[in-house]
Amino acid sequence: MAAPLHGRTTPDPAQVDTILRAAPSVLQPSPAALQMIVLAEHLGAHGGRVNDDSLAADLAKEWPADRTDLAGTATARVLTVIAGGIRWWQTAPSVHHGQGSYGSVAAVRACAAGLVPGNGAAAAAALGRRSAGVTHTHLLARDGAAASAAAVALAAQTQPFAPADKYRFLSAVAAQMRTTEFRAALRTVQTLVRHRSAPAETAATLGVDRTALRSVPAALTAFLRHPDEPAAAIRYALMMGGQTQTTATIVGAISGARNPEHTLAMPWRPDVMRLLRIRAAAATLSATAAGRSGRRGGEQHPEQAR
Repeated sequence: MAAPLHGRTTPDPAQVDTILRAAPSVLQPSPAALQMIVLAEHLGAHGGRVNDDSLAADLAKEWPADRTDLAGTATARVLTVIAGGIRWWQTAPSVHHGQGSYGSVAAVRACAAGLVPGNGAAAAAALGRRSAGVTHTHLLARDGAAASAAAVALAAQTQPFAPADKYRFLSAVAAQMRTTEFRAALRTVQTLVRHRSAPAETAATLGVDRTALRSVPAALTAFLRHPDEPAAAIRYALMMGGQTQTTATIVGAISGARNPEHTLAMPWRPDVMRLLRIRAAAATLSATAAGRSGRRGGEQHPEQAR
């Protein structure tokens, strides 16, 4: 749905409406959206926990190596190296001259971490942050993943929103952040939501680029502007332009957690094989018991512990 608008600056409303009404021309999900399914399957297979080495291998196996347009991205470089037999903890921290990747792919896939049964915002954020580390070691990327996971967990548990509940929701997400940059961005989100800012204003204020610091707050703004109207929230994300595949996917995940009865229009539903895969992942994940131990998902590698 978002693919035709990806990279556009402030799309025309008529163009967005045409896309939403038309049959999709691109049937494959974005690699980041596919990673969300992979993580859901992984969590279901590991009792709601993350096994770092196994997750890295799962993600590398599913990465579309034939997508030459993605070859230069940090995620592609890391997963390609992992597929070649190098351990994740040897390659992920080396990206961007030792800073680690601060892109938004890990934030998209971390949405699945918010659906582990029994996890509140804090546990979901910790699981999202852990799931990010195998490809994105930068603190901002991990905060982005924590924010996405916490938002999905909160959305799945929250009753109908009163006006003040939007700000409590945002405060609960902000409480899981570890960087001053992300906390500041979420304060900006609160201002944008309170002022009922339009998509163009949100895009201009926050920026909608590949970084988690920009795309995740933009997605949270779109969701909180229309928390009980999934179609309106997704349309808001599309109207922001920029990294529409990232923002719209995160918005869709949060909106879906909050509005599980919502049904996509027929042209936009997954094909049969992908739908069966999603349902199987959902069934396995829903059957897991959330882990309550201090360390989640097996032994920590020294690099991650550090």
